[in-house]
Amino acid sequence: MVIKELSKRFSFFLVLFVFLLSSCTVDTNNKNILFAIAQEPQNLDPRFQSDAASERLSELLFSPFFYFDKQFQPQSKLVNWQELNSLKYKFTIKKNLPKFHDLRTMDINDILVTLKTLRGLETSRFFTEFKNINNVKKTSDNSFIIELNHKDVNFLSRLNFFILPAELINKKHNFSVRPVGSGPFSFVSNVPHLKIKRISDGQIIEFIHIKDPTVRVLKLINNEIDLLQNDLPLEMIKLLEAEDKISTLKEFGSNVSYIGFNFNDSLLKNPFFRKALALAIDRQSLIDYFLNDRTRIANQILSPEHWASEKINTTEYNPNLAKDYIKEIGIIDPIVITLKTSTDPFRVKIATVIQKQLEIIGVKLVIKSLDWGTYFKDIQAGDFQLYGLTWVGIRNPEIYNKIFNSKLIPPKGLNRAGYNNKETDHLLIDAKKYNLWNKVIRKVHKDNVFMPLWFEGNFAAFNKNISGYYIHIDGSWKALKTVRKKNDDFN
Repeated sequence: MVIKELSKRFSFFLVLFVFLLSSCTVDTNNKNILFAIAQEPQNLDPRFQSDAASERLSELLFSPFFYFDKQFQPQSKLVNWQELNSLKYKFTIKKNLPKFHDLRTMDINDILVTLKTLRGLETSRFFTEFKNINNVKKTSDNSFIIELNHKDVNFLSRLNFFILPAELINKKHNFSVRPVGSGPFSFVSNVPHLKIKRISDGQIIEFIHIKDPTVRVLKLINNEIDLLQNDLPLEMIKLLEAEDKISTLKEFGSNVSYIGFNFNDSLLKNPFFRKALALAIDRQSLIDYFLNDRTRIANQILSPEHWASEKINTTEYNPNLAKDYIKEIGIIDPIVITLKTSTDPFRVKIATVIQKQLEIIGVKLVIKSLDWGTYFKDIQAGDFQLYGLTWVGIRNPEIYNKIFNSKLIPPKGLNRAGYNNKETDHLLIDAKKYNLWNKVIRKVHKDNVFMPLWFEGNFAAFNKNISGYYIHIDGSWKALKTVRKKNDDFN
């Protein structure tokens, strides 16, 4: 009932807001395709990116050494490869490599210099990924060999970096200010909005940062923007679906939203308390009232489409059983915990409903919303009790090793929760050796090491003069390569 009442109130104010803004005068003759986004890319240099928006932009501006197909298997358009033995891989350059945006054709040196640079950048996520590389040896003008220190069955999956021009790397070019790549789009400017140009036809895509989802939707309805994707509550989606002049698309998603725990906290290190929290949150109701019908309850990090995904039972909503776990803990004082989240209104609203649900089992949830920069720094520093986030673009099952291995607690790695379990560590060793992750996935699920919420369904909406857009399961922006805008003055 709490969720239903909040939903009704929101719908009322939304309708009122639409009515008040319905008479806005806008410029409908802009030749650029205006794409509204909820979060701006934080870094245009693909070597240092840690946010989803930046990676999605890089997929447009740069060519990846390896990418992932629909089954999340590594592939490459730049090289053929051969596993000579368990420690040695040979890569041969394909013909007709792409041109960089400065019109120079990519060659083997661009790949090797980019790889060498990434191996030496401690501030890049690839520094850790490439620690197992013992040697990189150029064997001809079109081939090279990578030798490893230890066998790594997922080595090719680590090679999903973007190629930069060797000449500009050597000149210490600032790619974060002016990125130069060889992707289907080139960088135009970042002021007042981020703009990129499609190489094939000169079409400009302009990214309009609109944080508030209500404003984003209203600007689409009023033709102030052309296109938006995701980061919308269900009321907004329904509103757009009811608009005759708006086209909409929905598709399943692979990005998992979750709640993270701090195992250094006296309450959260208790498995009974974590279990109680999992039982007390009604995820299906949250999905039904706030998310689109392509959203699926999650019980692990990997989506059902992933080759390593495991079939396990979902934790059912059971507040009475959650209360029993709370009693078993024997806490006398009032239970107060803090959930950190971003300032995104939609995420704050979800947190508010979770707050009401936890009240039922006697847990007072304090919500602390922070700007993205401060919020993410706190998570990286382990400064939280609970936090809500979404893992985006997870393709390698070794994410389990990165975030649950006791040897990878910061600053050594990404185990920000401080989770330390010897049995899990042993399972991770075997999983990495044989590339079989089912036991690890089941162990993490059994121990409630984190709380997976859902694989949020993807949603896109655009004006009728937009065509050629589609949705990727990972929520990427790759469809901008084919999107078109019908305009009498622009072909």
